[in-house]
Amino acid sequence: MPARTMNVFPGRIPLARHLGLYDAFHQHGGNKLVHTLASPFVYLSALTLVQVLLPSVVVPFVVVSLALLALADWRATLVYGVGIVAACGVAVVLSQLVPAVPLVLGALAVQGLSWACLIFIGHGVYEPPVVVDGAPVSTGVYFHRGYNRARDLGVAPNAFDVFVQFSIAPLAHTNDLLFSLGLRKDLRDAMVVERTQVLARLAAGLTPFEVEPREVEAPATQE
Repeated sequence: MPARTMNVFPGRIPLARHLGLYDAFHQHGGNKLVHTLASPFVYLSALTLVQVLLPSVVVPFVVVSLALLALADWRATLVYGVGIVAACGVAVVLSQLVPAVPLVLGALAVQGLSWACLIFIGHGVYEPPVVVDGAPVSTGVYFHRGYNRARDLGVAPNAFDVFVQFSIAPLAHTNDLLFSLGLRKDLRDAMVVERTQVLARLAAGLTPFEVEPREVEAPATQE
């Protein structure tokens, strides 16, 4: 039975495929843990910067972002949204208690440190290479080849697919939490299938969603 994951999904690429593509480059438990711990600080520091520099933009930005993510996966967005609303509250309180200049500098430092943890510890230390065209390469290929922007996937994405893959991390992290609680088993199983297929295609020198062409048998000749 296919996983029921959303009410509306205007993209051409199913949610399980989006998650499977991301998960193919975020498999190791250590890397997942680093992302779970560091990603909230990425979001909080970003919201703090926006709150200080462009306070009138925070609410519309959050509302529009959550609305678009909900089109892809409203269940995960509902859980993620609780955290984002809390982060917005923290950003507002910080902007009222801390002077603007040190708060901006602190938020920039937290943003940079969080990304350093994600890249150099999560991927650099824990995440093993993936095999691409028969040779092991860094999981940074996810960014270098533009997969995070839904480029060169072997299918034709629409604008919503580009948004979803570019913004897939919150949905992936939230669903990992739900999976760990024993929820959404159908979606998890579908994601694992997609992840396995992505890795197999890359190892064979194909693009992530490319279907390997079948060999066409030559018609038998009559003697």
